[in-house]
Amino acid sequence: MKRWGLSLLALALAACTPPAAQKGDETADASTTGTTAPLQQDGCNAQFSRDWSAVGSQYYVIEAEAHGDTCATATATMRLKSRDGAVLFERSYQTAQVPLAFNPNSDQTGLREEVEGWASNTADTPTADWLPAWRGGAARPPGFTPASGMTRNRYEQFRGAQGPLFCFPDGGESNACVGMQGDTATLLGSLTPERAD
Repeated sequence: MKRWGLSLLALALAACTPPAAQKGDETADASTTGTTAPLQQDGCNAQFSRDWSAVGSQYYVIEAEAHGDTCATATATMRLKSRDGAVLFERSYQTAQVPLAFNPNSDQTGLREEVEGWASNTADTPTADWLPAWRGGAARPPGFTPASGMTRNRYEQFRGAQGPLFCFPDGGESNACVGMQGDTATLLGSLTPERAD
């Protein structure tokens, strides 16, 4: 009888005890631990998005993200979107190729901060007339490498229109500059102000 009573007591205690976390559970119960653990993701991932109110009442969305098996091997993507969500510009880089923005020794927290910083406009004045003039007869503007297919006339048209300009690091010392005209985004080239021509 004593054994029967102890068995019944053990069974009652087991029924009242919360179940142990199963292997593979990715969150902890907040009522038992006081905090909620974040979902674990494989690899190193970060993303950031912000609104950009450009000149002339033009509004865009800047999105930056990085994903990879490790932070050092992550691929970073810069995306400019219209207010309606249409992708106007998108370019991806290996983070190792953009040391101006990404530290090869970053961890998950560092990568989040770097992605947020990468989405900041590096143009001193966010209009295309801020870019250096491309003088007649010159191979290119001083301190600027035009994008493939960019002609002097087209480049100077962007400068003359004084439309929105978004620049972001795209290498070790250069910043890619994208000229905006309504819902059209055009990669103008890369600015390297430290380089003397």
